[in-house]
Amino acid sequence: MAPRYDLIVVGAGPGGTAAAKAAAERKLKVLLLERGRRPGDKQMSGSYLFRTITEEIFPGFEQADFHKGQIRLGGVDFRWMLDNDEKRHGISVAPGADVMRNWMTVYRNETDEWFAEQAVRAGAELKTALVTDLLWENEGTESARVRGVVTAAGDFEAPATIDASGLNSLIAERAGLAKWGVDKVMLGLKYIYRVDGEVLRQRLQTYMDSDGVEVDWGATQMLCGSNPDHFGAHATGMPGRGIVSICFYSALKEMVEARVNIHQRAQWYLTQPTCRRLIEGGEFIYCDFHALAAGDMVGYVPKSYLPGLLLVGDAGGFSQPVDNFGANVALWMGRMAGELCADMKTRNDYSEAMFARYEENWRNSWVGEDNVPEISVFMRDGSLNQVFKTMDDVVSYAFACKWENTSYPSIILGIVPKILPVLPALMEAPHLAKRAAEVGLKKASPLMQLLGMWPGTAPNAPKPKGE
Repeated sequence: MAPRYDLIVVGAGPGGTAAAKAAAERKLKVLLLERGRRPGDKQMSGSYLFRTITEEIFPGFEQADFHKGQIRLGGVDFRWMLDNDEKRHGISVAPGADVMRNWMTVYRNETDEWFAEQAVRAGAELKTALVTDLLWENEGTESARVRGVVTAAGDFEAPATIDASGLNSLIAERAGLAKWGVDKVMLGLKYIYRVDGEVLRQRLQTYMDSDGVEVDWGATQMLCGSNPDHFGAHATGMPGRGIVSICFYSALKEMVEARVNIHQRAQWYLTQPTCRRLIEGGEFIYCDFHALAAGDMVGYVPKSYLPGLLLVGDAGGFSQPVDNFGANVALWMGRMAGELCADMKTRNDYSEAMFARYEENWRNSWVGEDNVPEISVFMRDGSLNQVFKTMDDVVSYAFACKWENTSYPSIILGIVPKILPVLPALMEAPHLAKRAAEVGLKKASPLMQLLGMWPGTAPNAPKPKGE
């Protein structure tokens, strides 16, 4: 007979450990399964976590030893590349260290292991095992439900399973809830260089903040573009550890269609002035890869649950489609899923309606509001390129006219026809404004109903019979 638990959590990343800890703290018998040799073993290493949500779920995170030697970014320099990467348009934002304290640089192979330790201290049982399939009850019928998982180490049963195993989850696919194609996936490549820490400090011009954390004002540019593949690249120096992390991301769809070699593109990034200066004289240590949902044109899964199963984090495609912040989403959803499973045990109610509450809750939250893959389409289908090219043309034209003593009214009249070609692209991408309006109406509806301003309502309107 398969070992029996109250909850099985697959994947010991931020979402899985948050779920396991939340459930174990509520006295559930929790099994946490990790396919790596240890939690964090397969990670690309460098990453960012949001301090507030992480500290809420894992008290003590901010003061943990693994932060020693890390650096805080004090600003971001974002550039969009045009004309075969020869022209760059963008914005540099340096709000200072105070607001950036919520964005913490970490090594995921360290933090994931620490998260798992906190879940185990709360009472969860951690096992190393690769999940290869699901256990079903009444499989193939309308009353089918997940009753556990199959692993190389044996079968495990529970009335609830949380899948937090990441993008391209085998569990989500076997359950029929998610099957991602090339539109969803971006391939991440990371190069790690060893560079003397004092040399890095000089190159980054770091300073020590009042809370004792070393700060870099964002000296290295984040380069993005779509020529021919949609890509992103950035470099982060860690003087306290004598390491530079070079990241290059390439959208799988365009990379395959254009037959682009991600290593060749990454080598181009290494030649860029700010990047080249950062690693000059350094020693290449290693590279690794990771699949992630950046520039995602698909969005979240249509359905995130079955009786007996909940999808958390990347397993359900829940990384924010545009900025690719996903760990904060996984942490929040993991905690919510773990608490819901604890509520199920308390009520002794594992009905489909209870599992459906999970989806209802996230869809009506900030997570649901942030599902805007249409913006990624705008960035990747050439529309954003057209906007920046038009901006470049307009600015160049305006300056050229001014040098010839052309009046501003005349300049404006000359700009209008240059803007017209880009209007169709802008008209096809009102998605963010539309989504903002939808969210605003939803938030305002209770007050509008109270004031009789919502469609179909009026002050002192008679109630239907039976109410």
